[in-house]
Amino acid sequence: MKNILLNSLLFLSLVSCGPAKEITSSASSKTEPAPAIPLYGTKWSLKKIHTDTGVEELSTKAFIKFDAEKKSAGGNGSCNSFGSTATVNNNEVSFSNIFSTKMYCEGVQKTEDSFFKQLGKVNRFEIVENKLSLYRDTALLLEFVSE
Repeated sequence: MKNILLNSLLFLSLVSCGPAKEITSSASSKTEPAPAIPLYGTKWSLKKIHTDTGVEELSTKAFIKFDAEKKSAGGNGSCNSFGSTATVNNNEVSFSNIFSTKMYCEGVQKTEDSFFKQLGKVNRFEIVENKLSLYRDTALLLEFVSE
């Protein structure tokens, strides 16, 4: 009888000294946000260009794709194919040696020129769910969505 009592006391003291566990109810659990889409390997469609004169909402075929292995980015500006060196470090990104084919396309040329100009100014990015935003410091320049 003494052994049972001692073992019971020992067990209770060990249990009471153990780490506290949080009890949660599945009914009160919050929905987790969707994980962010990866920067690399995703086709990002251009949806908005922000300039000093305002915001241009787009429905063109302009897009960008990042390649980690080649340390590059490229895509289509709405008419012309383009490419560049892309340097990515954490949430910093910069584009250099931007080049493109040189066709003139009525109706989208101004948009494409603006896209390439803004791309050259970018120094950081954010991805929230399926949206990629490119910034110059705190100024939003380009907005994309994943396809």
